[in-house]
Amino acid sequence: MTIMRLLLVEDDKDLCEFVQEGLSREGFAVDIAGDGQEALDLTAERGYDVIILDVMMPKMNGFVVLKTLRARGHHGAVLLATCKGQEKDKLEGLNNGADDYIVKPFLLTELVARIRAVLRRTAAPASKTIHGSIIKANGLEMDLMKREVKKAGKPLTLTKKEFELLEYFLRHPNQVLSQEVLMQHLTKANFDTQTNTIEVHIKNLRKKIDPKSGQSLIRTVRGCGYSLDA
Repeated sequence: MTIMRLLLVEDDKDLCEFVQEGLSREGFAVDIAGDGQEALDLTAERGYDVIILDVMMPKMNGFVVLKTLRARGHHGAVLLATCKGQEKDKLEGLNNGADDYIVKPFLLTELVARIRAVLRRTAAPASKTIHGSIIKANGLEMDLMKREVKKAGKPLTLTKKEFELLEYFLRHPNQVLSQEVLMQHLTKANFDTQTNTIEVHIKNLRKKIDPKSGQSLIRTVRGCGYSLDA
């Protein structure tokens, strides 16, 4: 049985001890970081399945830590813990790459349930497989070496931007990716980006990969971004 490794980023030592003890009883391996910089140092050294990240911390708040993690290419699940229950705080976290949030004070049972939920959502699904340079999901087959994409065995003609976007979605199935994250990816791939770039290319990509009837493979999550359902 694989033991899931968690990182709890929290400056309240008493809360840390309580949560660490409770999660350990549930079968998780839990490390603790007392501030944002320590969290960044630990994530650079080892991999975590879920990071439970407090928003209100001294020196470096949770939003800054989250942005830094995603900019570094950390793709593990991040669960924000905040005392603020306002909608704008939740949206800020989700738009910057958080997978879910929990409002403090919370019950340990709720935290465990949310951790297991994000693990289910971010785990590689059975419909997605990666073999060497080939990624397959939902009837799509992408050859990274040949830069080719097939749908149900038939080749598709994609622009460079469409290819880069689809590859990013295929590597992060069932995760909500904000426009900011997708634009950052295109920028790293040396593409010029404009405000409507993502919307335009996703619209064009959908025309090429979606089935003739039924729901689009790339789902719009209002106010948050897009998700490739795999």
